[in-house]
Amino acid sequence: MPDSLLKQRMPVVILLVVITIITLLDWAYTRPDYSPNPQSFMMVPTNVVEAWGNALKGDYSGRTLFDLSTTLTAGFLHGNMGHLFGNMLFLWLFGVVVSELCGWRWMVAAFLITVIGGSVGQILLDPESPIPVLGASGGLMGLMGFYFGLALQRPRPDSHVWPLARPVNSSQLAAAGAVGVFLDFMGVIDGIQGIAFGAHIGGFVTGIILSVVADRFVR
Repeated sequence: MPDSLLKQRMPVVILLVVITIITLLDWAYTRPDYSPNPQSFMMVPTNVVEAWGNALKGDYSGRTLFDLSTTLTAGFLHGNMGHLFGNMLFLWLFGVVVSELCGWRWMVAAFLITVIGGSVGQILLDPESPIPVLGASGGLMGLMGFYFGLALQRPRPDSHVWPLARPVNSSQLAAAGAVGVFLDFMGVIDGIQGIAFGAHIGGFVTGIILSVVADRFVR
């Protein structure tokens, strides 16, 4: 890989490494058997709703701030190796293409903001749920939505990054993200359990909104 290309993609690699290290530390110190632990940094919708209500009343205690912070920290945790690998693969792909279009700062900002947007989406879908939510899916769907929004606004250069076998035009790549979020909508309608569809949809929608802002600053 040429030095310029390596330098361009290094922020994506760093983000993947950071998420992987945090996930491994979470497994080692809080969930050695991969089972949900309510004391970890996973996001629990009912806890966040309660914390938000407390914050509106002026309660900024450590517990309140901790529960609110899990809307971001949950994006750096994963349930098992398959969950981690799958998310990191797609985060690599869309992280690279977003970095190529807008720069690494927008890529990192988009990931962090859409992780929170994904958490909000899951809370809106099921605000009374006591089930912990974790995973970078909201953020990677956010990057998909970000790219989708950019591609809708105007044509973008073809993308070629492993594991894509050949350069793919922006319409085709954006369509892949659209198909993913459509399947999430179907999952919600069918009542499939065990997948945070609200986080996927919330992240995707947040990414589209953020892409409109980004397009005004990046040409």
